Amino acid sequence: MQLQLDAALCSVLPKRRAVTQLAGLLGALALAGPTEARADVDIKFSGYLSSDIRFRVLGEERPLPNPVPTQWSLLKNGISRNENRIRGALNLKLGSKVRAVADGELMLYGFSDLKDIDSVTLRDRVDPYYLEVHAAFIDIYSLFGDAIPRFDLRIGRQTVPWGAADKFNPISNLNTLDLSDSLQFGRALANNMVRADWNPVGDLTFTAVLVPVFRPAQLPRSAPLALLDPLRPAPLANQGIRAALDQERGIYVPVVDPATGLLLPAGRTLTVQADVTAPEVSAANMQIGLRTAAKLGGQDVGLSYYRGRFGVPVPAWSMPTGSLDKNLILTSLVYPRMDVVGVEMAGSIEKLAGMGYWIEAAVFFPGEVTMAIYDAITSPNNPRPLEYVQDPASGRYLRESRDPGTQVERPVVVEKTPFVKATVGIDHTIAGKAYFNFQYVHGFIDEFGAGRAARPRRDSINLKEDPRVEARLGDYLVAGVDIKTLGDRLLFRFFGVLKLPSVDLTTRLWDNYAPTGVLFPQIIWTVWDATELMVGGFVMLGDRSTKFGDPAAGASEVFMKARVSF
Repeated sequence: MQLQLDAALCSVLPKRRAVTQLAGLLGALALAGPTEARADVDIKFSGYLSSDIRFRVLGEERPLPNPVPTQWSLLKNGISRNENRIRGALNLKLGSKVRAVADGELMLYGFSDLKDIDSVTLRDRVDPYYLEVHAAFIDIYSLFGDAIPRFDLRIGRQTVPWGAADKFNPISNLNTLDLSDSLQFGRALANNMVRADWNPVGDLTFTAVLVPVFRPAQLPRSAPLALLDPLRPAPLANQGIRAALDQERGIYVPVVDPATGLLLPAGRTLTVQADVTAPEVSAANMQIGLRTAAKLGGQDVGLSYYRGRFGVPVPAWSMPTGSLDKNLILTSLVYPRMDVVGVEMAGSIEKLAGMGYWIEAAVFFPGEVTMAIYDAITSPNNPRPLEYVQDPASGRYLRESRDPGTQVERPVVVEKTPFVKATVGIDHTIAGKAYFNFQYVHGFIDEFGAGRAARPRRDSINLKEDPRVEARLGDYLVAGVDIKTLGDRLLFRFFGVLKLPSVDLTTRLWDNYAPTGVLFPQIIWTVWDATELMVGGFVMLGDRSTKFGDPAAGASEVFMKARVSF
């Protein structure tokens, strides 16, 4: 819908249309501008209404040996998502110098959250909902006029996607990712930013971005299965840290009795409490991004720099405690610092029928994160970090002494060692009916750090040593196919990810490899113009010790969606 409005009509539009309160505010903004700008107002409004229901299948329902009362719950089969979305976007141009954009989404989702009688009186518990603002910004074009031509400024809530690859963009770090919905894979979360773009000549552009406040990644509902399972290795932990944690946890957590299969004495509870510490809101924690892009030889190239934090938290300290009736493991998570230098190139290969290609790589310079393991036995009222010494031969951290004054060495969770993430891909369309996309990815979106890390135990119910480790950054093959038919009204889409085995360059031995991957088939039928029906599935493959078979990665789902766009 597009309307060309004069000042008079614009003044009554919010009353007549009642689009949204935000639309009214933007209309008021238009009237507040200079008189000469009111005569050229361009409003575009778009959006959609969608309904989405999903069923979890092949979920992890195998119970742990009894009695293990713990807050760690497994994913159960059944309805996993029940939601309706109403999304609207308003694009308001005021002459040739100013533009305002508002994009929001009201979601009615999930299930009633009733815990007590008071919950029944709270509407947001009976019928949960929330509002997500995807964009709310103002563009000012040619801010300095002829003094610095083509210098544009954008202020407000926005996303700044960088990179040439399809969804797997290691250089795009200004916005963290929404990992809560597998069907919206790779969707960036909007944040408040100030962005400046300067196009001095031709295709050459310079971009600078300031992000005042860090916004963490949105983790999936299944993430606590990794963080709150007391018998799993700490996320990103190497084998040495794992051995140290197991030693301390073993003080409170008895080993499984092979005769009975019991993990804990009857009547005891085993819980984990994980706290997350967000970066302090300060000038020192503001994020910055710099990028330059141009065309060279018909190819798009770019160079970028980012300073900020990784969106997924890692452990910074752990303190096992115990009493006569319960075992409690306290854990704190933080967001690692990082500097990222990225390069990108994209274009087409004319000698190969115009096949598109992209190359994207980023060098990460992480800030070190160490883990303090606290002693809550000898000094329960004043716990202090235990003293550890790393064995150079095995890499394990061994307890040296409990004596005061002994130098404390904290096991390293994230090393300062730089590492590289990269994506290389090609795509091609045949006769406008079939589209193919292939990518190689080094380092998945949730992976971080150099070196090798402990792999989760297969059974997750015992404390015995498990020597299996794997590279922190995995290698993946990604493939996608779109096929259109019935006059482009019927689309068959298939997307898949396969994790490749990696080799330890020091030993030249392959990891203990078990196949794992993701299959994502779907059918999209355009019933009428702007009306779509979608059915499909999201299948996680592999046993529970693998990347995608781990219950923390989620469970397989089938879905049905309907959407009407306007």
